[in-house]
Formats: sequence, structure tokens, C-alpha cells
Amino acid sequence: MTPSALHLLQERANQLVQSYESQRRSIGLMGFLLPAALIGWSIGFQQGMRNSISAYYYTAMGSIMVGTLCAIAVFLWSYKGYLPLPGERITDRATARTGAIGAALTAMAPIVPPPGWPQTVLQQIFGNTTSEALHWIGAALFFGALSVFCLILFVRGDTSKPRKRRQNAVYRICGGIILSSMVAIVLLKLIPGLGRALAPYHPVFWLEALAIVAFANSWLIKGHAGRAVQAVVTRMRAGLR
Repeated sequence: MTPSALHLLQERANQLVQSYESQRRSIGLMGFLLPAALIGWSIGFQQGMRNSISAYYYTAMGSIMVGTLCAIAVFLWSYKGYLPLPGERITDRATARTGAIGAALTAMAPIVPPPGWPQTVLQQIFGNTTSEALHWIGAALFFGALSVFCLILFVRGDTSKPRKRRQNAVYRICGGIILSSMVAIVLLKLIPGLGRALAPYHPVFWLEALAIVAFANSWLIKGHAGRAVQAVVTRMRAGLR
């Protein structure tokens, strides 16, 4: 291989890595913005907190919620990640597409609407109860896939460097937060008395928001968000000189 061909191959490989990192940062940023936007609207417009993120579907923020989840679904569906090594059954692409299906299903199949609220197409086809069941199945797929990224996929690779070991520790914490939040939500659903006692504090919303922030944090770290911000600041300083 000639030197020029080798340089071209290296340049393309570098561009591919940068593309993946940018995609990861975009996914993470959208994850951060969703709960922040819902909380900001509830407080800023004095609308009160909803019991869950899903309940915001039937508010003025419904389009923001659906749009963000659909955007995350598109990014996850197009995400390829690393090629699997021989013997690896859990792959980046399959996990990302599972999460994409879950995010899309969560967005398109809402929970049971308030009285008098018009039904969506899926609610008209399957009924409100089935639509809500599909919604929770989608949420389980979405959060389940995100926990797999944190606990299995993101921690792969060379762990000889301290930086990678620190990152892996953060990934595992994020994955643990996602799984713990899911378990806590299930317990609130299975124990009606506990759910009613804590209802004034909107525990499901905060658990969902915590899980989403954990997912967002892990993807931003994997996308080297700090390095990207530092590069932007460096360019801005250079432009001011």
C-alpha cells in the first residue's frame, strides 16, 4: 500500500470515529434535554409536575416528548458502533436497534388518555389498554437496551489505562441507576399502597428522569463530550487572538 493510500485510509477511519462520537453526543444531549424541558415547562409555566414522563403526552409538551423520543429512536437505529469480535453475541447494532424500537413504541403508543382526549391511531386500532401495554413494553425495551450499553458494551476494550477504568466505573454506575430505577417503578406499580403514599412526590417521574439522565451521561462520556467542548473553546480562543 502506498503512503498516500495509507494516509487516505487513516483519514477515513478517523472521520468514522469522529462520526460515531458525534452521534453518541447527540443521543446523550437529547437524553439530558428531555427531562430538563419537561421540568422547566412545569415550573416555568406553573403547570405542576406530572406523575410520569409518559403523562406529559397529554400536555403542551407532548410534541416535545414524542419528537425527542423519535429522534433518539432514529439515531439509535442508524448507530452501528463497533463490529462484534468472534464469539460476541451481544452487539452494538442489535442493542441499539432494540432500543430504537423501544423508544419509537414508547412515543407512538401512549398511555390511557384523560377523559375527552382524542385517541391516537394506535389507540383506535388496538384500544387504550393495549396501547398502554405496548407503551410499557417499549419503555422496558428502551431502558433495557440502554442498561446493556452501560453494563456490557461500553465497558469492553483495553482496560490497561486508568482513564478507561474510571470511565468503566461510571458506565457501571449509570447502568445500575437505570436498572434500579426500572425495578423501583415496577415495585410502585405492584404495590398500590406504596404508589398512593408517594404519589404527591411524583416518584415515577423522578425515577424515569434519573434513568434518562444516567443514560445521557454515559453516552456523552462515550462520545468524549468533554474533549469536544474543550476543542470548541480552544477554537474560540484562537479566533479572538
